Amino acid sequence: MPRVNTFKVKVQTGPQGMSEPVHFNFNNHKLPFENATGSAEPGEVFEGSFDVNSFAHSLTLVGPESGKWEIEKITIEYDCENEKPYTVHFGAITLDETTEVNIWQDPPILAFDV
Repeated sequence: MPRVNTFKVKVQTGPQGMSEPVHFNFNNHKLPFENATGSAEPGEVFEGSFDVNSFAHSLTLVGPESGKWEIEKITIEYDCENEKPYTVHFGAITLDETTEVNIWQDPPILAFDV
């Protein structure tokens, strides 16, 4: 399990968005994004980052407190200690007040030709 220095999220919202701030859970701590731009309104793009500087046990994107948030795609850039930065892509999902989506993915494993 690597130590996460920072991560950046880009979320493309579909036809049903939300007007409230976007939050994430890192190791079961609900937090707002730092350096947030854009919005989660319908058809809009939200971008945010967070300087974690901790080991990742879990990382989820949190649904709205009420209503639904239709997400078309999620892109996450991770910067982990002793690893090359890497990017992860997720497809469409709908979140509500009872759901979160797991956005944590371990760094890619090195491959060797033999």
